[in-house]
Amino acid sequence: MKYDKSISQTYQALGEFVIVFQWVEHLYRQIGWFILDPEHKQWPPMQLRQESNHDLLNKVTALYVDLTQQYELPLGEQKSKEMIVLKDQFHELRRYRNRVVHSTYVELKAGGETLGYIRANPEIGVDTDSGEN
Repeated sequence: MKYDKSISQTYQALGEFVIVFQWVEHLYRQIGWFILDPEHKQWPPMQLRQESNHDLLNKVTALYVDLTQQYELPLGEQKSKEMIVLKDQFHELRRYRNRVVHSTYVELKAGGETLGYIRANPEIGVDTDSGEN
């Protein structure tokens, strides 16, 4: 069935999106760990493990910007600006991910066949971690 393949591909794309999002979040955590303990004296690292995605992005970005300013790294100012832009973009992606993952999906059927799904999120409210809608 044509529609079943489309639905399956949608689920696969959603799963891949969530996995890639978590992978990027982990990369942020690794950057933070490297800044906090470049010689890996404490392993496994315990800092930055409990932060929400929102707090993790903000903390790692602040650590990165502070580092570039402290050591006056070549291209430090440019890279700091890029990191801030990246943080803002990832915050937008986090909000999108939350809407998609925490939505309700309603199956549309007609003639005994599943035609697709409608996403609804009737409880969009304030995120307790970030205070955002």
